[in-house]
Amino acid sequence: MSRRSATPTTPLATGVIAGEVATLAAGAALPTEIKIAPAGTVTTRDGRSFSFDPAALAARFQAEGVDLPIDLDHAISRRSLFGERANAVGWIKGLSARPDGLYATAVEWLPEGEAALAARSHRYVSPTFHHTDTGAATWLHSVALVAAPALSMPAVADANGHIQEPFVLKAIARALGLAETADEAACLSAIATMTTGKVEKAVHDQTLATLSATTAELDALKKDTRDKKVAAVLEGALKAKKMVPAQRQQYEALCSTDAGLAQVEALLAASPANLQGSDLDTRQTPDGGGNDEEQPAMLAARAVAYRNKMAASGVEMSAAEAVAAVKGGAK
Repeated sequence: MSRRSATPTTPLATGVIAGEVATLAAGAALPTEIKIAPAGTVTTRDGRSFSFDPAALAARFQAEGVDLPIDLDHAISRRSLFGERANAVGWIKGLSARPDGLYATAVEWLPEGEAALAARSHRYVSPTFHHTDTGAATWLHSVALVAAPALSMPAVADANGHIQEPFVLKAIARALGLAETADEAACLSAIATMTTGKVEKAVHDQTLATLSATTAELDALKKDTRDKKVAAVLEGALKAKKMVPAQRQQYEALCSTDAGLAQVEALLAASPANLQGSDLDTRQTPDGGGNDEEQPAMLAARAVAYRNKMAASGVEMSAAEAVAAVKGGAK
């Protein structure tokens, strides 16, 4: 049996049962009535179960008013998986619910179907139908002429029943670089993109929007992570008395980038701990003037600038070396 998902909630099964079409004798009339499903539950060779309510299926057929196509080897349902077309070889114009099952009535055969029956190359019929998760058939999609049954009884599984379309679809999805859960529409879209070299505008716009949103989210996450780290570094420096509260704003400004944060961490690591208390706790750091020796934040800023300047000229130095250099008058 072969099965695939027509939609996420309406699985489509093919080849679950099959009944033999009456053999055509030379000059005999084509069969206009065939049994296409039994009544009740059918268990397939691999253990799966499906159930048929002939009255409900016939009622839905009557309500929809759409003739059912007959094809060869479930071609209509299977080839659509690859975006291919398959022609009908006959049409079912009526369904009848009987005690032993569901019958197709007023069957009209096209030349290709008549030829297959006359050649006896496809002697059995097998329906394709949608069903619930529990296997109850809800409506018929089509009926196929198949070559041979898998079980020797009037209602049997299709001889190709061990091939499952979801397995094939998963393999196709993997080959296209998609997730195994990708449905038929996604696979066909990917194939169309590969063959045309074009991406639909809606897909392109959605991709850009998703990328932009993801980038913004990553940037915000990165900034939040750095801000938390800056706060932890400066709080640690305050507790260790390597800086005073009045200097915090200037240190935070120096930490606005990842590189700046790394340099501030190096400067604080080289700074002595246990600074003596002063009235700087209640004053803002002066913008200029005074002795740099008495303004650690200004000294740190000059050391960072000097270190960057030397790095640009190819000279690498540590944070401590930069502090010593600017203290000695380097600019």
